Parts: sequence; C-alpha cells; structure tokens
Amino acid sequence: MLKFWGPHPLLAIALVLTGAGIGLVPAHPAQAAKNYGCFQVITPTLNIRARPYGDATVIGTASAGDILEKRKPLCTLRGYWCAVRKGGLEGYADKNFLGKTKCP
Repeated sequence: MLKFWGPHPLLAIALVLTGAGIGLVPAHPAQAAKNYGCFQVITPTLNIRARPYGDATVIGTASAGDILEKRKPLCTLRGYWCAVRKGGLEGYADKNFLGKTKCP
C-alpha cells in the first residue's frame, strides 16, 4: 500500500510534513542575522568584495566610521579578510582597514 514511500513510510511522511531536507522550513531570523562582533571602518573608503581575495568583484563600499558586523567567528586563515555585513550586503573586507568596536 505505501510502497511509494519506500521501506520507512512513517519517516517519509515525517520528512514531508516537516519540510526536512528540502528547504521548506525557513531558518530562524535570529540565526540568519547572527554576528560575532563589529568593526569600524578606519580608512576613507573600503571595498566590500564578493570573495576573500584582492581581485574579487567589489559588491559595495563602506566609508570611514561605518560599522560592519562580523559574520563569522574567525577571519580567513591568513587573517587578511573578514566576512562582514553592512545592512543587507554580505561580503568580505580587508582586516587591515577595520578596527574592533562595540556593536550598536
């Protein structure tokens, strides 16, 4: 009768009802916006890049004094690039142009 669902029909039904594994259940808003501290831009203009490389596409900029949220607990292995968020923009910024600061 339930051969369509395979050998574990209750598991299959539970997965369908919860949306598990197929992205139907949205992430909790608090998890989506989690940050690991903040930085303040200490250079006149700072490029925010799509990837943690100096030749990566610039997807936005920040100005001196702007506050950027840190998106990951650690910066890249060599420590040059940090994952940051400015409003809805998420990318990477050169750590040499950021100073640690308290989040607003």
